This record gives sequence, C-alpha cells and structure tokens, in this order.
Amino acid sequence: MVPSVSPHHARSAAARAEGVARATAFWSAVALPFAVISLLAVGVPLSWVWLLLACNAAALVVGHGHRDDATRSH
Repeated sequence: MVPSVSPHHARSAAARAEGVARATAFWSAVALPFAVISLLAVGVPLSWVWLLLACNAAALVVGHGHRDDATRSH
C-alpha cells in the first residue's frame, strides 16, 4: 500500500524545494565571480571561464527573487 500525501503537504514540500533551489542559485551567483577571477589569475583556459560565466548568468536568473521569497514567508 502506498501512503497518501495530502495536497497541502505536497505544495509545502514543493515550496520548500523551490526556496532551497532559489537560495542556492542566489548564493552561487554571489560566489561564482570570485571563482572566475581566481581562474583568470591562474591562467585556466577561457572555455572554463565562459562556462562559469554562463553558470553565473543562470544562477542570477534563478536566484533573482531569493530575498523576496524570504520576506514573504515570514
């Protein structure tokens, strides 16, 4: 027998997962520029730098509303 999950708990779990993903993306967007600068300083190939810059752009988009979510939930 499969235990049932109420719709409220499913929405709550989904909201928590979204909040965690948004917070992770936000803080990744904060930290990745430091990684890019470090990689440029040690002479890593530019393809790695471009990859991190693309990841940083994606993290900026996903994590954009992180603080808004935190203030709405309290």
